[in-house]
Amino acid sequence: MILITEVMHPAGLSRLNEKKVLYEPALYQKTRQLQSLLRSSEALIVRNQTRVDRALLDQAPHLKVVGRLGVGLDNIDVEALDERGIALVVPRGANSAAVAEYVMGALIAYGRRFESLVHEVRTGRWDRSMTTPGLRGRHLRVVGFGATGQAVAERARGFGLVLSVYDPFIPDGTIPRAWRVASILDNLETVDYISLHVPETPQTRSLINQNLLSRLKSSAVLINTARGGLVDEEALQKWIEDNPSSGAILDVRRAEPPGIGDGLLGCDRVWTTPHVAGLTDESQKAIAIWVADEVKTFLYERQEA
Repeated sequence: MILITEVMHPAGLSRLNEKKVLYEPALYQKTRQLQSLLRSSEALIVRNQTRVDRALLDQAPHLKVVGRLGVGLDNIDVEALDERGIALVVPRGANSAAVAEYVMGALIAYGRRFESLVHEVRTGRWDRSMTTPGLRGRHLRVVGFGATGQAVAERARGFGLVLSVYDPFIPDGTIPRAWRVASILDNLETVDYISLHVPETPQTRSLINQNLLSRLKSSAVLINTARGGLVDEEALQKWIEDNPSSGAILDVRRAEPPGIGDGLLGCDRVWTTPHVAGLTDESQKAIAIWVADEVKTFLYERQEA
């Protein structure tokens, strides 16, 4: 049986044999039922709410493959899967275009003040005296140059942004020499926008901290569509408060959703969206089809071979 515990696009579901699938989008909330169903499951397909840890895997003696409808692995114990010989299917790069579109759209909307201008017109104000910053010639620092970072850089070039890239794990030749910086701190005083596209690991946790923020220009804008743990949120809030021209666009937070009274939510210069950067119709369809096909191939073709 293939057990699907969270929402999956219909295009992916249609690729699977209905007789061998149990699809319950809210099953991740029902721990006992989930554990019981896993005892007879050969495949498990999840998003980011189901915690695939050792305790859960102990209830799945026949599990052969786990499919992740997304790219982050925060909720999956990869080491435990390896120890048990369970395959992991992850659609790397499948939502890169969606995230890159979000980044560019957010930069334009934020800089040109679309939200407040629409509100002003609705309330009867028609003020054409204000100018807003454009993107051409401004400096974008891309942190992480995997599929998503590359997609962002490609689109940023079209808008005439000046690019620099920090990624110590990407081999020489992948990043143009003129873009590459040896340290995330290099030339930060010239950066207008800094966009994060790295996983959360012990090395990257709180990558954006007081030390880094203190080196940014006072009008810089942080964009985080990767993982909330990359940012020291207390340091970010203080930096925002101390620099009236600064800002942040956060699609991910340390706590999701952020709690009532969250300081960053109360700041007009911080835009928070509910972890939707990669959620376009096209990306979700592509991810679901890819995961479904890979899981099906693993179960019914590779095993027979």
